[in-house]
Amino acid sequence: MKKTICVFLSLMAFSAALWAGAKREEAPAPAVQQPAAPQAGPALSGKPVIVADANSTHHLNLYVAYEKGLFAKRGLEVEIQQTSSGVAAVVGGEADIVFNCPTGVITPIAKGQNITIIGQVKIPCTSVLVVPVNAPYKTPADLKGQQIAGLSTTCCAVILIRDALRNQYNTDFELVTLAPGAAIAALDAGQVKGAILEEPFVALALLAKDAQGNPKYKTLFNGGSDADGDGKIDPNLAGENPPCRTINANKDFIATRLGDAQVFIEAIAEANQLILANPVATEIVDIAAKYVTVDRQAIINSNPKLGFTTKLATDKLKGYAEALVRQGTIETNPGDALFASAFKGTTW
Repeated sequence: MKKTICVFLSLMAFSAALWAGAKREEAPAPAVQQPAAPQAGPALSGKPVIVADANSTHHLNLYVAYEKGLFAKRGLEVEIQQTSSGVAAVVGGEADIVFNCPTGVITPIAKGQNITIIGQVKIPCTSVLVVPVNAPYKTPADLKGQQIAGLSTTCCAVILIRDALRNQYNTDFELVTLAPGAAIAALDAGQVKGAILEEPFVALALLAKDAQGNPKYKTLFNGGSDADGDGKIDPNLAGENPPCRTINANKDFIATRLGDAQVFIEAIAEANQLILANPVATEIVDIAAKYVTVDRQAIINSNPKLGFTTKLATDKLKGYAEALVRQGTIETNPGDALFASAFKGTTW
């Protein structure tokens, strides 16, 4: 009897061991989190990217990216070289990138020169018509024949405002070609009746006071004013959200150093987010003031209007090209050939 019990207990123990083993084999193995494979970024050449720059708060994202080390943390060396001939420097290969008014780049592209558009800098164009506070203009038609200062006949804002006046009001003004500072001086002297200015010069003009401490200037027909006093905001002659400056590059630079260009755009996009989060933050204003000699309050007043983005407004940029065709500056509209094909799907 004892022998039988011992055998029975042995069999029970053996069965339990088999059952336990079966349970262990059926249980799934615990998941092991495998480290993600590192994502390979664009290949860098190890050479510095030369940016030809004419100082402007509209290029604030370039300065923020540089001063905050956003290029450096990506392993990209960038040199900012001050020049008033940035487009020519890029076309000639002395520089790699330039931030510029798009109409100043569309012309050499249309003429087959060695430059292409790779990204937007900002939208919208901030240029507006500034006039003395007592100016008698109630409707855009009142601008007929008036001497108005503007940067050039190919300035984006000048093109847009003149086209609207011609097409919608069958009128035009007389353009007096002046740089922004000279335009404000001409306004002060009464030599022109108005000026098409961009920020921060608009803010600078609106800060100006007469001997009694009253504002000297106001803006008209920019989607924020009521010129005729009917209680309704007048539409913006320049249209809704016209694009402003573009990021432009030497074609050979794109062909041989695409990775550098891609990383450059990535850093600018990060700088955009920093600025847009608080465009009047002390450190942002400090960076602008380091590069641009203008009243600090004008920087504070104008920075929130600078809508930084790298996404190209392709249709409206092609519209600028069409306007240049109409005025005889270029023969044909390059269309999509304005933009670097390597950035299709990224910035356009």
